[in-house]
Amino acid sequence: MALQFWYQEQKEENYIRLGCEKDGNIQMSVDVYPAMGFKTAGLSYKGEPLQPRHPEWSTLLHMETFGNAVLFPTPNRVRDGRFTFQGRQVEMKKNGVLQTQHGLAQIGSWRVCGLSATKTESYITAEFSICPGDENYEAFPYASRLGMTYVLKEDRLTCQYKVQNLDTRPMPFGIGLHPWFILPKEPEKVSICVPADFCYETTPDLLPTGRMISVKENFSFDLNAFRLVRELDLDTVYLTEGRDMYIRYEDRGYQLKITQSEEFTAGVVFTAFNRGMERTGYEAFCVETQSCCTDAINMYEKGFPYNGLMILEPGEEKAGYVEYTLTDLY
Repeated sequence: MALQFWYQEQKEENYIRLGCEKDGNIQMSVDVYPAMGFKTAGLSYKGEPLQPRHPEWSTLLHMETFGNAVLFPTPNRVRDGRFTFQGRQVEMKKNGVLQTQHGLAQIGSWRVCGLSATKTESYITAEFSICPGDENYEAFPYASRLGMTYVLKEDRLTCQYKVQNLDTRPMPFGIGLHPWFILPKEPEKVSICVPADFCYETTPDLLPTGRMISVKENFSFDLNAFRLVRELDLDTVYLTEGRDMYIRYEDRGYQLKITQSEEFTAGVVFTAFNRGMERTGYEAFCVETQSCCTDAINMYEKGFPYNGLMILEPGEEKAGYVEYTLTDLY
């Protein structure tokens, strides 16, 4: 078995492809977009794309917010783009526009720090900073730095992060990843499993009410056993408490396992293919990993126990990971 790791810069489309070849065939690859929020897309296994990639999905991939976006420092939604923390009120305005969803890193500038391929892996690393005086600090007034490293191996992509609080006051934050997965055409079957006892009840605009729903008492939300993706209609946050999540491609004979470090207590399932995306001519769904619930800072201030908010003291840092592993079923 001969493995070869490499990277290729696709300057015309502004992405870098990390790849692994096994006995001369493409085993794994992923595309990284440093100028578009350092998102990834196009994860493929044994030559089959699992995620949207160029050129078929180029129209949507040219949008910064589409792909596997990095959600920091406020994953998911923030009520009215405002939060209160320890008596300090913050209006998340960036360049005069309220940032109500998915934070700042997905539409921010990143600095690539390293890119390499070795005998055992290929990787790329970059940093996103929030500094006094810049447009990000205007929206989130806590000096900080987020470092991300994507490591591709024979059967997995590991997304490592490290957050540093460079401020003089405690910093509230969350982090997450928002991957889109292609929904294969019928009759091919794809199913997901998201182990959880509860999901978060939300308002019509998908903000938490403070009530938890028992999934075992509500079958439409219950993903503890594998269920076909096409049978679901969800935009739902689950209290996964760090448990692994799965996407099974039974007709192809393999599955994707999503594992994460312990702070990732929430998982999101979004069946976009039947919630407006069908009008675009594309079909995809999301299985997301987040460290906190929607509107986490405000929910923390309200005393909601399942908020998942992380708080770093001045000078402190926090590191963790999300990993996507492909395993054969047979």
